[in-house]
Amino acid sequence: MSQAYLRLIAGLPPRVPASASAPTSARQVQQRIEQLPLANPAVATRDLATLLDTVLGTVWAGGERLEALRALGATVGQLCGGIERQLATEAFPLPPAKLAMAESASEFQRRLAQGYALAAFELCAPHGKIGLLRGKSVLAALALALHHGSLNLLWRYRLYRTPQPDTWMRLHAAYAFARDSGLAVREAAIDASGTVRSPEHLYLHALLLAVSNPYRFSGRELNEAWDVTGLMAARCVLDGSADTSIAIDPSTDAGPGFLPAERHVSVPGQWAFDAAPARAALDADRRMQPAGATRITYRLAGGRALEIPFAFLERLQSTWEGAAERGHARLPAGHPLEAAIGLHGVHMLLAGGQPFPAFVSGLRGAAVTAAGGAADTGPAWAAADSSGVAVQRVKVLDQSLGGYQLLWQAEAGLRLRVGEIVGLAPLAERGDVQDWMVGIVRWMRIDEGGEIDTGVELLTRRALPAAVRMPDAKGTLRQPLRALLLREEDHETLVLAQSGETLPDALELSLPEDPCDWHPVPAVRPVHVQATETLGPAYVGLVVDAAPRAAPAAQDDGQAPDAVAARG
Repeated sequence: MSQAYLRLIAGLPPRVPASASAPTSARQVQQRIEQLPLANPAVATRDLATLLDTVLGTVWAGGERLEALRALGATVGQLCGGIERQLATEAFPLPPAKLAMAESASEFQRRLAQGYALAAFELCAPHGKIGLLRGKSVLAALALALHHGSLNLLWRYRLYRTPQPDTWMRLHAAYAFARDSGLAVREAAIDASGTVRSPEHLYLHALLLAVSNPYRFSGRELNEAWDVTGLMAARCVLDGSADTSIAIDPSTDAGPGFLPAERHVSVPGQWAFDAAPARAALDADRRMQPAGATRITYRLAGGRALEIPFAFLERLQSTWEGAAERGHARLPAGHPLEAAIGLHGVHMLLAGGQPFPAFVSGLRGAAVTAAGGAADTGPAWAAADSSGVAVQRVKVLDQSLGGYQLLWQAEAGLRLRVGEIVGLAPLAERGDVQDWMVGIVRWMRIDEGGEIDTGVELLTRRALPAAVRMPDAKGTLRQPLRALLLREEDHETLVLAQSGETLPDALELSLPEDPCDWHPVPAVRPVHVQATETLGPAYVGLVVDAAPRAAPAAQDDGQAPDAVAARG
């Protein structure tokens, strides 16, 4: 009897005989499912959880349990799909009610994974051997245990939560038993659409998504990462010997490591996961695209087309090595910083506490008012108003020239998301002026206590609050929008909220006086956009030409920037 076989059900409570009211067959389970009030998701979720717990906690034959779980899994998929759609635009941590819904989806997948592993155990009882005519059922049970275990991880990633205890242990055990039983590369159907995957493919998919550091993606990006890694997982190997291999210890409850610093080199008794062949396959696919192409299209199961930008593929595979080199050396830390979240709050801090309308009036006078349209509202939870900015204290876990790893304490009202702008400043004595740096959240993980571990890329150590006006289709300048001007030695970049509109080649920029600049520059000037960069789901960066020196301030007459420049 192998250790992998015993670990299939390690930690599960013992099953008890079914009570008179409990279902005892797959048919009875299906009848209970048909009675669920699916039009009321909250009640349906509660009743389905009770039914699933009953099936897992009672004595069944392995084959009958397998069929009952298939019926339960189809209904779980419907409920989880509805929950996912409700969370598409949420920031984190989630409000308690929505967090409870999302955690129920994760728990459904976790319990299904446990149930399928239990079915495989029962089908091979009592000695852990596959009996005559049972190979197909055992294969299905193991494949589905791995599939739902991976979906449980996916839901944890959607919530930016760390995996529950035993999650990786069960994935290792299901794959190890499939490998020991000669079933690892045989395929089985894993969903109603007829998608077939082998246990090895499903296990490699879970590993490849993990080494992609899924905590750095938005919800939409995470779904794309799930699809791409699902396609590329079959290229990976688990017995690699290259320097890029990552250690997988099947006897522990640990994955491959989400960050390079969390990974290890394999030793005897461990597996060596190597994603280098998948990287090579992606590079070959890119080379086959027509000249000038920036996207690639893949066909998924069922004929669905997946169109992915090259830039996203580069970002996805940037962490697929065991010891990926950092752009900057990291230094341990432990000191605190003060932090503010969102473009609104950071702008107000840089503007000395002025709300945006007052900031614009101070630069332009009362003739030009601040915009109140959707393009400048940003997320409501990150907005600042005349009452001030919420500034929080965070702990620096490590740091480099390129950014920080920060720990945010669980606080009421704290809302964060990947791709959000943050301001960071050293602690200051009361009355001192703080120098605010500007960064962007690149990944985050939330532990069970609610603390948020984040990786923040530092965009600049010096920024100015700004207002920009863009021309409409007729060339007339619109109302001002919030922006941040990031000043570096060789260029200047404007950070604005994404509006979904086509960005102009030129715009009007208004800035306060820079106390670090000894040369006079105009407070209002036209600028040309040299390049654009998507900074995240909510923000865009515009590289603009540098300020002219000793030029007179432009007068506002409502004309587009090129007209102002031509007149001067």
